Amino acid sequence: MAVTAKNRADSAPEFSIGRFLRDTYDELRKVVWPTWGELYRYVIVVIFTVIILGTFIGGVDYALTAILRKFLYPASS
Repeated sequence: MAVTAKNRADSAPEFSIGRFLRDTYDELRKVVWPTWGELYRYVIVVIFTVIILGTFIGGVDYALTAILRKFLYPASS
């Protein structure tokens, strides 16, 4: 039997906000949430990573700016 748009619409479950919220709540109950110690460690890792990457990107930006200024805008004598 071929699947038509009408057959698909007839077999699709109806959407309801209540069912959506209930299913969402049920799924969230299945999640294994981190402990406070794990959460603390994860936050420290994220902050440390952001600082390291920010410093690296800032350093590369500063170096490229200095190099491009030297070649694009040479000091006129």
